[in-house]
Amino acid sequence: MLADVVVPISYSPRNGQHHHHLRSYKSTPASAQARWNLLALLLLFLRDHLDCVAGGMGGAPTHVIAVPSTRGRPGPHPLQQMVGDRLGLPWLAAVPNPRYGPEARRFQRDWFSVRLPDPAGSARPLVLDDTWTTGSRAQSLAHTLKTAGATTVGVVVLGRHVNPEHAASRPLLTLIEEPVFDLTVCAVER
Repeated sequence: MLADVVVPISYSPRNGQHHHHLRSYKSTPASAQARWNLLALLLLFLRDHLDCVAGGMGGAPTHVIAVPSTRGRPGPHPLQQMVGDRLGLPWLAAVPNPRYGPEARRFQRDWFSVRLPDPAGSARPLVLDDTWTTGSRAQSLAHTLKTAGATTVGVVVLGRHVNPEHAASRPLLTLIEEPVFDLTVCAVER
């Protein structure tokens, strides 16, 4: 009942520019430069790799949904505002359960509620997440979508958070210290 495929676009070490963009695109006031940079990254990635994601979903996505904010931010999620109708897919809306605040970091079956269009059995939602730390929110949303009737769920993440102070992360950070970021290759292909 979890996501069928999870595809992070890039790592996001806490001390890097990508991490800064992921924090500032939805801050108050939001950074227009960060929004444009993240939008360009997402659209270029999906242009080249949506087929990779669709392969893991058993078909092209039929809907798109952003992992909701748990900070009580009113209105559409900043990712939804940023992407708009550029993907040509209808947006789904998820409502967070107020029992779980921004500090929650564990999978919860009832973290979100969502309503799928009829017939739900043909829905293959593409979940967009800005930052993946534990994955609990994205996977909780995937579970909710499947419980509501989605056949498969794919997740695309703008940045996989990496904490440089975490001892287990140091070998990974050493490997990506001198990266040549190559947008032509995705995690599904590796």
